[in-house]
Formats: sequence, C-alpha cells, structure tokens
Amino acid sequence: MRRLMALVFGIGLGAVAMFLAFNIHVVRTDSDWHFVKKQETEFADCFADVRKWDVEEWGKHPELKKALVEAGRGEIIKEPPPQELLFDVLDAWKNARRNQGTTLQ
Repeated sequence: MRRLMALVFGIGLGAVAMFLAFNIHVVRTDSDWHFVKKQETEFADCFADVRKWDVEEWGKHPELKKALVEAGRGEIIKEPPPQELLFDVLDAWKNARRNQGTTLQ
C-alpha cells in the first residue's frame, strides 16, 4: 500500500509540474525570479535564465518577450538601440556640414 501511495503521489506531482511547465514562464534575472503566464499553451521557454542574453538571443524568443510585456515586465527585455536616433544624428550632421559650407563661401 505504501508503494502504491508513493506512485500516486509521484504521478500527481508530475502532472502538476507539466501543467505549470505548459502555462508559466519562469524567468531568472540578475536580481529576481519572475513567474509570467504564457500567452499560448506550449512547452517552449518554461525556464529562461536571461542574465546573459543579448539582443540577438531575445530575438529568438518572441513568445517570451510578448508574455513579459503583457505582464508589465518589459524592462527585463534588452532591445536594440533605435535606428531612428542614428538616422536623426546623421541627418543633423549632414545639415550642419551643408550649412557650414554655405556660410564659408
């Protein structure tokens, strides 16, 4: 009887673990652990240690990014610098050179 109860307990524990793995992202950051509800029921990304992830690695996990943003934890995600800022700086530099060239003549 004791072995049977241990078997039933083990099956129940496994069922709970699988349910959680299909429905929750566990995210490890530098300072904390975050438990975020998945947007779709799937086994992917049930645990993610994001402490050393770069922008490229974040790009490989769009479902995790979406779930973190929906849960209000978007500050965890490392985003690439906006390209508009770079283009604005280049345009300003071009305009400055153009204006400087006209004043010298």
